[in-house]
Amino acid sequence: MAKDYYDDMEQQLSRHGGRDSSSKPGVTLILTIVLGIVICVAVIIIWYVFSPQANREAEEAVMITQPAAQVAVISDAPAPPEEVVAAQPVETTQAPTADGERRQALSLSDRPPTAASASNSIVVQYAVHVVQADEDLSSIAALYGLRTQTLISINQIRNIQAIGEGSTLRIPDRDGQLYTVREGDMLSTIARRYSPSLGWKTLQEINGLKSEIITVGQQLFIPDTTSSSATQLVDRSPIQFQKPTGGAISMLFGQPAENPATGITEPLMGVLIQGSWGQAVVAAGAGQVVDAGYEVEGRGRFVTLSHEGGYRTSYHHLENVEVRIGMNLPKGGVIGSIGTSGTDWQRPTLFFSIEQSGIALDPSQFF
Repeated sequence: MAKDYYDDMEQQLSRHGGRDSSSKPGVTLILTIVLGIVICVAVIIIWYVFSPQANREAEEAVMITQPAAQVAVISDAPAPPEEVVAAQPVETTQAPTADGERRQALSLSDRPPTAASASNSIVVQYAVHVVQADEDLSSIAALYGLRTQTLISINQIRNIQAIGEGSTLRIPDRDGQLYTVREGDMLSTIARRYSPSLGWKTLQEINGLKSEIITVGQQLFIPDTTSSSATQLVDRSPIQFQKPTGGAISMLFGQPAENPATGITEPLMGVLIQGSWGQAVVAAGAGQVVDAGYEVEGRGRFVTLSHEGGYRTSYHHLENVEVRIGMNLPKGGVIGSIGTSGTDWQRPTLFFSIEQSGIALDPSQFF
């Protein structure tokens, strides 16, 4: 019996000991797994917080967001504050004056560039102006900031009185005159004749020429002198004038010349014709002698005739005079002879001019 009891106790102890030893590996495994999970979670958190890649992505997100905000602000820029708008200059419309309605009818887009802005384009530009009832050449010239002689030359006007409402004028963007090319002319000689500083290349560019080649009869714009442009307005004069003496024209209308009376170089308001001693000077048209006299320096011996249509012709530097004030002369009637009186010139030279209503015209337009 004692043996059986002992044996039974051994068997029970043996069974308990086996259960305990077999449970140890299971607990260890569970603890290991839990610990591993904790470590993984901790690693993920640390990586997310301190990873450089995450920082870079955050920075890129900021960089992308900022330009988008700037573009939105620029494209959607608000209007300036009211006080800023009020501070800017505002154009005002003047009440109509004597020619106010006419000025309003002429829009800014119809006006040529002024002399101040002409430098933007070296090629001369023209605008078309329709004459209104209350306008004349002087007011039109003033409207565009030009000299009256510019309009007369450019439009080849021979009869100022023919300009009336509805007439059209070509308006250049600067002062100057129209020149018709003659036999033997070159751009260089024409440029020197009117202005030593002009230069043939500039003259070529102003007229938009592709080369320096010019032909007889071609019309050129000569800047900065006293006449200008060409138009349909070339109305016939009520009186036809002829050349007052034989010989070649040595200086043209508007060409810079020294005034014998003052010594000052200024635009010539007529033409100079060189001839021979004793050569007759005749009336360019039928008219009456209204002035005659003698100046030691200046006009010399001179005669002025009055003609129909408001024209006057003048003849200066005569050698002798064969008429008196009040005489009526036919066209071609002898006035005197060519000379150099009032000057220190060596060759006999006649100054001849035509004016209408006090405005000088280019004599070469008449003969």
